Amino acid sequence: MAMIGIVVGTNRVGSKSRLVAAQLARIYSKLEQKVSIIDLGLMPKEAWSGTSFKKTPQSILPMINQTIDSQGLVFVFPEYNGSIPGPLKQYIDLLPRQEALEKKPVCLVGVTRGNFGTMRASMHLESILFYRRALIFPFSLYLPKIDELFNNKSFIEEPNVQRKMMEQSKNFLEFMQRNQIHAKEP
Repeated sequence: MAMIGIVVGTNRVGSKSRLVAAQLARIYSKLEQKVSIIDLGLMPKEAWSGTSFKKTPQSILPMINQTIDSQGLVFVFPEYNGSIPGPLKQYIDLLPRQEALEKKPVCLVGVTRGNFGTMRASMHLESILFYRRALIFPFSLYLPKIDELFNNKSFIEEPNVQRKMMEQSKNFLEFMQRNQIHAKEP
């Protein structure tokens, strides 16, 4: 059984990304997968120190180890000013060079209040993950008009969106399985 790390890609209080991550965690659990939530809202303040790149703060090591221990990562993130949130970029920058992302399957779920569904932020994140040599699942999920989708609830009820979330999750697990075989090859 694989361990899926679901990264909440923002530290903003009340973020819908956190609710989407929780709903995805339930989906992966139904698919009999272990899930680990990596919530950047819990990133310790030492991670923001100007010296954190010279010496990784001990307080962030549990979060980094969750990432390393995950066989696949699902990034759930909003779009801020046409890009990814600063905490997500900071977190990726603090990850160890090779063992954290290289040859690791990753999946993207963009969350936005607007109409276009985090297209720019997704392209930016994909370029960062490609640079870090992650294996990017080619079918991202974009969730525009997120406030309407939640409709004052803590989960998305819209059947079409639920279907897409389940479909992406199942296909990502297959992608992980195929790529873990190839990652072991010399």
